[in-house]
Amino acid sequence: MEEKSRILKKLNDDRSRPVSFNDSFGGSENQMRLLLKNLPDESFKNINLILNNTDHNLIEKNKINVLWMHHFVNQKEATNLGSKDFINKIDWIVYNSNWNFEKHVYQFKVLESKCIVIKNAIEKISFEEKPKNKINLIYHTTPWRGLTHLLKIFKKLNLKDVELNVCSSVEIYGKKFDLAVGKNYKGIFDECKNTKNVNYYGFLDNNKIIDLLKKVHIFSYPSVWHETSCIAAIEAMAAGCEVVTTNLGALYETCSPFGTFANFDRNFDNLEKKYSKILLNSIKNFWSDENQKKLKLQRETINSTYSWNVRSIEWKNFFNEIRELKT
Repeated sequence: MEEKSRILKKLNDDRSRPVSFNDSFGGSENQMRLLLKNLPDESFKNINLILNNTDHNLIEKNKINVLWMHHFVNQKEATNLGSKDFINKIDWIVYNSNWNFEKHVYQFKVLESKCIVIKNAIEKISFEEKPKNKINLIYHTTPWRGLTHLLKIFKKLNLKDVELNVCSSVEIYGKKFDLAVGKNYKGIFDECKNTKNVNYYGFLDNNKIIDLLKKVHIFSYPSVWHETSCIAAIEAMAAGCEVVTTNLGALYETCSPFGTFANFDRNFDNLEKKYSKILLNSIKNFWSDENQKKLKLQRETINSTYSWNVRSIEWKNFFNEIRELKT
């Protein structure tokens, strides 16, 4: 475990990260943990794997420097990709979607020859029959990505036998981050707690989220955030949930052809109206034969194509190839 321990130690010691790796359980941090879990130690030999950080101090001259970039171009940790000095020191950049790769190439003029797309992955989710007495919606991502809009839409719809389960907190990025910015979202969380037919869970670890996804019907996500992949959507699809979202960022790439999309609109009143219509339609049609056939195909497809059994082979082959190229 020498190589994995080296990578983990460097991640935990990195003080240039906005949040501590050890305390954070966001999508990219969990992907790193799963990559380390699913690859043998020897796969990381001579590899300096850097997660979402363009700090010059993380470069190692005697290693193959691989930047694994999940962040969008407007996030601070990506800015040094515009620096030729930094780019010249990086051997490879791994992106989590074609959409993110294309945006970085356009914004920073990153050399395509240094880039590869390896999509995110999940551990297989077993299927459980969903309850038929009511429709359960879920929102299981950070609050700034669309919770305010969803709560407004849900209250206006005021539907009988429909509940909204909210698993949202800034604690996902650690207690220090929660102390620094959590107060900014206290109002929306309190509103969730005080709204009829809304069950507010706050922060749940991922195993509990998966258990909940098996029981709910629709991942309701009126996203106003530039998702570069969206693990929450991938896991929801694998658990047999309908995904009702917007086409902003990489969401169409991630969720197509199974997702249901509202065209993103910067006029949020218009966006909420459009989203409300497609959400209502998805609720009404959830149990239709056609939709159930689609969701069965969705579960099978996502659990196979986004499986770590598949993705770990991609990563192993990539690391082997770049070591051979270096020699």
